[in-house]
Amino acid sequence: MNLLKTLDEQKIFKLVLGLGNQDLENIEHLVKIYCEAGADMFDINPSKEAVETVFNTIEKSGKNIKNFYYSISTGLTGDVHTQKCSINTDKCKRCGKCVKKCPQNAIVFEDKYPKVVTTKCIGCRRCDNCKAISFNDTKIEIENIVKIATDYKLDCIELHLSAKKIPDDEIKYIIKNFDGVLSLCLDRKHYSNERIKKLVNKVIKWNGSAKFIIQADGVPMSGGDNSFESTLQAVAMAHLVQSYGTYILLSGGTNEKTAELAKMCSLEYNGISVGSYARKIVKDKTKEEAIIEAKKLIEACKK
Repeated sequence: MNLLKTLDEQKIFKLVLGLGNQDLENIEHLVKIYCEAGADMFDINPSKEAVETVFNTIEKSGKNIKNFYYSISTGLTGDVHTQKCSINTDKCKRCGKCVKKCPQNAIVFEDKYPKVVTTKCIGCRRCDNCKAISFNDTKIEIENIVKIATDYKLDCIELHLSAKKIPDDEIKYIIKNFDGVLSLCLDRKHYSNERIKKLVNKVIKWNGSAKFIIQADGVPMSGGDNSFESTLQAVAMAHLVQSYGTYILLSGGTNEKTAELAKMCSLEYNGISVGSYARKIVKDKTKEEAIIEAKKLIEACKK
């Protein structure tokens, strides 16, 4: 199987397990549902444990791991995807609002105070309106990530660029040392139209072609509902980059409405990546109920 060839032939559905999601039990649960429901690709946090959990779960489900595509995602300092929540108990009023707001169940009460389960925290900042809460960067080593992707023969490395500094050296390192596909996840937080143009043109030059993926990330980790409004920015971001000739995956607020809106806007794209909404619709459901919901989402994204 060849990822770029498949992107040339059809639109794909990529399940985003969460760059910061290190909860192996949760990863197993999600993969079990979405490999059965018909997902084409899985986006995994950059760790051997997570990759092996995905592979093992697919095999236990009676599927062939070679029938799916895989990417690992990473971000750099300042990227919300690589940050973890921290709670200062001296400032905490023990109101419990952060516990209720966390979509990952990453904040729990322990000894009368809320505590962060760091393996579950994905840095979504839904809890970030409290003086007791802060976020800390997770150290990322691009050499280690390329090694994991190479050792496990993964198809893609995705670099999130939601930071002020364009990581020229990291992008060049991936292009030089990884035989698979490069993906750049772009959102509008730090990127004007002119900056996007400058970045994409540089990467095309370094890569020797436009044969890489731009994941058009509307509003990262914002897919809480199934509305056109939620997915609007993903489609808008894709419109800005579709003239460069790269492959495009829609992401950030994506849901069952994304493909419909993209079609209304005459957008050319190659697939849809869904994270927050995909995880939300299968939460607290039986496996059978979850697979039905997952299939409905995948069909809507690939129509």
